[in-house]
Order: sequence, then C-alpha cells, then structure tokens
Amino acid sequence: MKNRWISAVVAVALLAPMVSGCGETDKAATGEEAATISVSVFDRGSVPASEGNYEENRWTRWINEQTGLTVNWVPVNRNEAQQKLNMLIATGEAPDLIVEYDQTYIANLVNQGVAQPLDDYIEQYSTSYKEYLEQNEDLKPFVTYNGKMYAFTNRRSEDSIANHGIWIRQDWLDNLGLSMPTTDEELLQVARAFTYDDPDKNGVDDTLGLALMQWQEITQAMYFASSLWYDEGGTLVYGPLTDRFADALALMKTLYDEKLIDQEFITDKQSTVQKQLWVNGKAGILTNSWTEDLNRELMQNDANAKPVQMEALTTKYGKNGLWQETAAQRYVVFNSKMENPEAGVRFLDWMIDEGWFTLMFGEEGVHHRMVDGVPQAIDAEKNKTELSYNVDYAVLNQWELKPEWIPVMASQDALSQELALQRQTSLETALKTPFRRDLPYNPPVAEFVRITSEFSPKRDSIRMNVITGGPEKTPEWGLAELREEWKRLGGEEVEKQVNEWYQANKASFAVE
Repeated sequence: MKNRWISAVVAVALLAPMVSGCGETDKAATGEEAATISVSVFDRGSVPASEGNYEENRWTRWINEQTGLTVNWVPVNRNEAQQKLNMLIATGEAPDLIVEYDQTYIANLVNQGVAQPLDDYIEQYSTSYKEYLEQNEDLKPFVTYNGKMYAFTNRRSEDSIANHGIWIRQDWLDNLGLSMPTTDEELLQVARAFTYDDPDKNGVDDTLGLALMQWQEITQAMYFASSLWYDEGGTLVYGPLTDRFADALALMKTLYDEKLIDQEFITDKQSTVQKQLWVNGKAGILTNSWTEDLNRELMQNDANAKPVQMEALTTKYGKNGLWQETAAQRYVVFNSKMENPEAGVRFLDWMIDEGWFTLMFGEEGVHHRMVDGVPQAIDAEKNKTELSYNVDYAVLNQWELKPEWIPVMASQDALSQELALQRQTSLETALKTPFRRDLPYNPPVAEFVRITSEFSPKRDSIRMNVITGGPEKTPEWGLAELREEWKRLGGEEVEKQVNEWYQANKASFAVE
C-alpha cells in the first residue's frame, strides 16, 4: 500500500461517482439504513460561514456519500480539546472514535477503561489498515499498552514532524538596521525595537514585538524544558520540574512585563487577536507553525511585508530545535461504549486507503490537478475557502511530502509561488536543528499517565500566574510551586517507577 497512493487516488477519482451512486442506489433499493458512528474533530475556528460548520459542510457530506456511513462529527476546541473530551466522557456523551495527538492522553484513556483493545477488530474487519500496519510495524509500540493495541495511527510526513515556526518581519529588521536574532537575549532586543522604535515607519506607536500562537512548546523547547523526560546522567527527569523551566517562564514574564506582547493574550483562546496582529502588520514576530497560512493575508495587506522563519534560538543551555513530533501522528481510539466497531474499522480502512487524499487536497479538477504525480492547487482563493478547515477530517493519512514538491503543489500565480518558496525554505529551516527527544515516546507508566492529567492543568495555571502576576510571582516561585504540586500528587513515586521502567527498557532507545 505504501507509495501507491498517487495511482490509487486517480483510480478513486474515476470511480467515485460510480461508487457513490451505487451505494445510494443499493440503500434505496433495500431500505437499509446507513450505519452511524460519531468522531471527534478539532475545532480551530476556521470553517467559513459560507461552508457551514464543523458538524456539517461539504466535506462531512462527501464523507458520508463515499463511505455509505452516517458520520456524526463532534467538534472540540483545539486549545481545550482534552478538557472537552474529558467532560464528554464523564457525561457519557463521548464520540465513538476519539482523536488526539497526545499519546499520554491516549494512555490515560486506556488506564481509565475508556479505550478498548483493537487487535481483534483489526484482524476480523480490516483489510487496508491491516496491510498498512504490516508495512509500518515500528508504529505499533506507540499504540500498544500491556501487549494490546488501543489506537489506530499513521506515520508522519516530514512536514508534519516539523511543527512549529518563529516568523519575523525581515522588512522591519531592515527598516531598523537590525540583524536576525540568534539568541534569546537578541530576541528580546529585537522585540523591544519592534514595539517602541516604529518599525513600520508610520509615525504611530501601534506595534508589538510578538503575536503569540503555539508559544508554550516553542519557549519550553528553547530551554530544553518541554513536557518530556530527559536523560540527565542516566536518570530521567521531567522537563517542567527542571531549573530550565524557570528560564522559559522568565522569558515570557519579561515579554509581558515590558508590554512586548498583547496583554490580553491569555484570554485569546482561539488566537483571534494574535492572528489579526500578524496579518494587519501590528506584530513583528509570530510564534506558530512552520507552514504559516497567515502569511498570505499579511502579504496581501502589505506588499512590503517579508516574513521569514527564524532558525531555532541559542540559550545558555545551547541550541535546541523547534518542537518536532514523533513518527506516529494522530491517535484514534474506540470508545469502550461504541456499539458498532465494524463500522468504525470500515471508516478507517476507507480513510487510510483513499479518503485522506481528497480530504487533504480537495477534488481533482476542482481544487487541484495532478502534475508529475503531485497535486497542484488550481485556485488559491477558492482553496482558502473550501480547504482551509478540511484536513482535520483526514484522521489517518499516508502523506509523504518532499520539500521540493511544495512549489509544484501551489497555485501558479505570483503570490502563491512566493509563499510556496517561502514555505519550502521554512520546512528546511524547521528541520535544520535537531530537536532533543531522549525517548521516542513518554514512559507508558500508569501512575505517570494518571498524574499528568492533574498536573498539566496546574502547570498551565502556575505558568500564567508567573507571567502576569507581577514582581512577587517570580519564575523561581513558579518552579517551587510546580515541584510542590508534583510532590503532592505523588510525583516522587512516579519518578521512581519511570526510572525503573527506563532501566529495564533503555537498551532499546538511542539516547545520545
């Protein structure tokens, strides 16, 4: 199955009208009612009003037509997905298929009995996913708990392994005669200049240093303090408990105290204000994704704008890459209360075999044309409306991007090509510096999974208290609070169990 997706999608495009028509005719003739399943989908606030909403739009209808199933989509706010899912689980309203990127969260669902084993279902009902898994056996450890598989997953493409990006206005740097920042201290200096030295030369004090999206992991990764376990002299330590985490807090506190960032960013749950700051030319640095779809609107609004991605910054701890994801991408679990696992497998078989491509790139001849085996966008503005939200419906995929494909895939108008070349360079930049990940995945220790669900919200709360709390809420105070909370939750026992697991399994990890 691997590497055959291009020929498969051509065949699917030719057969789709026939298949869809036959399915509808058969159901009409037999009176058979379509099987129904429900699936969670990330709500990123990006469905245009003309397209509908996350529950119903052109792509949800297309999925139902192509699969012969009735798929009910359950939107969960991307920034609060786990909280929303937990609430739905607690009230017995969770969808049949629960989708998340966080393996630790999936492990928590397993330990709670929310997720059910999938081995028998895959063996009994699957063809396409079973074949895919046989060809990607290294993905199995990511979804295996106590010897059984509890989630479907797929391999990440390089463009998905690379996640974050720090964008900066090169034209603003040029206007002020500044060099590209390479360290955290230089970042602060540039942010101050962008805030107070009129970088857009309009004579008005109306700019900020940074607009903040996806800032938590970007700043923590900078200081080797992500929510990962690090091998420190043969012993695993948890990133948010290290002294380095206080440095990440200090950076954010300085940005806030000096008013180099939006003072209300904490309440900007959908990043609406942050997006507007960037696209309207009111912020000179943006922390978000290496892809950065917002750059199109920025460059349409300001013909002089020259956004470029910065390389990862150096701190006193060295240079760590921007956050990079593991080989496994999304995780899809079956709710233990779902009534029709066969329909769930049927849906995912269709998705991994053929559905994913159209959900990512739209319809051939409408949204893209195939050029040298690569999908090339036809109309960037049409795609902005009709393809700006659909990718999250592709809960499994086989996409394997090569950076040089990016300009080929883009629309051929001048702006789209400029953005595509920018994006190609951005992907190469995002992957340039290795990201420190000492373990391929977090330890599958039940107590760690349990404690994380309680500790993570507390970490986020303390982090915000430090950033916005004034002089008395120092980074050192915040770190002490985190360590005390960890201890209160039983963290010392967790550390013991995690390190026992590590000693028993470390031979299988390539720790440098």
